[in-house]
Amino acid sequence: MRIALLSTNYDLGGAAIVTLRLTQALRALGHDARMVVARPGASAGSAIVVPKGQWLKAFLRERAHLWLHGVPRKNLFKLSTGLWGCALEQDLFVASADAIIVNWASQGFLSLSSLKALIAIDKPIVYAMHDLWPATALCHLPGTCARYTENPLCHGCPLFSGHRKYADRLADRIAAEKRAIFSADNLHLVAMSSWQRREALRSAILAGKEITVIPHAFPIDFFTPAPAAPDIQSPAKADGRSSAPTGTEALPPLHIVMAAARLDDPVKDLPAAVEALNILAQEQPALAARAHVDFVGTIRDTSPLSSLTIGYTLHGPLDADALRRLYRRAAVVLSSSKYETMGATLMEGMACGAIPVTFGDAGQADIVTDAVNGFIAPVHTPASLSFALQTALLTAAELREAYAESAAADNAGSTNGLAENLESFFPAALHASVAERFSPESIAARYLKLLQ
Repeated sequence: MRIALLSTNYDLGGAAIVTLRLTQALRALGHDARMVVARPGASAGSAIVVPKGQWLKAFLRERAHLWLHGVPRKNLFKLSTGLWGCALEQDLFVASADAIIVNWASQGFLSLSSLKALIAIDKPIVYAMHDLWPATALCHLPGTCARYTENPLCHGCPLFSGHRKYADRLADRIAAEKRAIFSADNLHLVAMSSWQRREALRSAILAGKEITVIPHAFPIDFFTPAPAAPDIQSPAKADGRSSAPTGTEALPPLHIVMAAARLDDPVKDLPAAVEALNILAQEQPALAARAHVDFVGTIRDTSPLSSLTIGYTLHGPLDADALRRLYRRAAVVLSSSKYETMGATLMEGMACGAIPVTFGDAGQADIVTDAVNGFIAPVHTPASLSFALQTALLTAAELREAYAESAAADNAGSTNGLAENLESFFPAALHASVAERFSPESIAARYLKLLQ
């Protein structure tokens, strides 16, 4: 089968990366799958790149249009109109493909008129929602804004600082076009998580539309548990602090990894994580003395970390190998996000053997089953998150001590002697839980079934 996967970027950003993984998985299954992109990145591989001038002109025209009609510069990349783009229906590979998968193709790449032209060719089209743009008039991620669920839809958009009447007319126009486009029989929507599907169906644009949940393809062969026994050395000093005071040196350390592209993005709710960790230090001082937090990602405002009473290291951005090493020695991978479409860091840490701890408000619940392969805080408060974190650390401590005992009995790596209710938290079991649900091969097979 010839499959065209439309994506603005080849390998820049999370949506592009998971699209690349899906493309590679489809090719591994014997299909002629190729990405059609506007921006090739470091290496376009087998991708088809549209003429740069064609995309750049559309991109600049759309940004200028938004700016001239009341969208401040800080919000310019939070919206797309779909009024301008490349004539992708004229691309030879796209036109001859047996099926099309639309991924994140906004900001001057795939216009609404081009999408209508592709639908008219009458071939199977899957629209993979890497955000909620199909459900809103203009924005990609509405967050706590519920205007996309109202009638009229998206009036009074807070991302505009002026031209309010024009913004409302524009929202009406785009919403009407999307409603017609997404009602086509040969176009099927895919959500990345159950939460995203629920949020999308709240929109009048997509009300009653069939939406299938297929998660991201995950590189399960790269994120794997450490082949050797867990590190049982004392945690090193970091940022001038030691997280292992006298009397705990012989105990295995309990590393907690919290990673994000930008740690102080408001969605990641770093203050809630810090408060949860400080509650841990107050309520479980002996456990906290063994704990050490590894923060990974860029951060503009480090002030929330100044009040943290547990030892930590701020690593900044790390490459994939360095991040994998952190996950492999970690006891817990922590997310305090208010919502995640999926939750890539939870999947990465879990596949490497770390116990995931998170709120369950959104896509995280598709990854973590509470008390089975991780722990979910039932209420979005630091106290609730801290209780889940404490439970995970106590579980990890028991596992590591059992591991050390089995190693002393020359049975390193054996799960013999572990309490039956802890076996699902052993690194190999956590990895298997991710592999069974999110491997590229299994995700590609689900897309093929939908297309066929």
